[in-house]
Amino acid sequence: MKTVKFFLGAMALAVVSMVAAPVAQAQENKDENGKTIRHPYLTNGFWDNWFVGAAGGINYFHDDNVENHGASLDVNVGKWITPCVGLRAGYNGLNGGLDADTYHSVHVSALWNVSNAIGGYKESRFWDFVPYFHAGRMWENKGRELNAGFGLLNVVRLAKRLDLTLDVRGTA
Repeated sequence: MKTVKFFLGAMALAVVSMVAAPVAQAQENKDENGKTIRHPYLTNGFWDNWFVGAAGGINYFHDDNVENHGASLDVNVGKWITPCVGLRAGYNGLNGGLDADTYHSVHVSALWNVSNAIGGYKESRFWDFVPYFHAGRMWENKGRELNAGFGLLNVVRLAKRLDLTLDVRGTA
């Protein structure tokens, strides 16, 4: 129960942070006459707007009244289809803790960039708020199972091609 409360508290804090953050200006696209077009967004070709990510962190497990934690590796590749909607595929896993087996998870995620949906696309935005849904396959020594869950990316822009991302997710 403590795990659920912690996760819900983290999600609530992220939502409050988003609401309290200033909204950026909307994307301003111009047509051939110089008139501003706010929607739909301009999109690029198939090979544009791809991203890769690699991260380390801590996994926290709660299973049959046993709590474990251990090191984690997370590798992703994805594409923003529009400034608000993206897809990614990735791997997450490694050590399940001192008392648990190692585990591995391959997953796909549907991303929604709330910052761009509310404030319009802005390439130089400092912070993006991106909730997502994910589903995949998890396996460990005990067996293989399908999994699904949701998460929240807080993306902070450090440079033109480098972001710092805090990824909080829950999986069942």
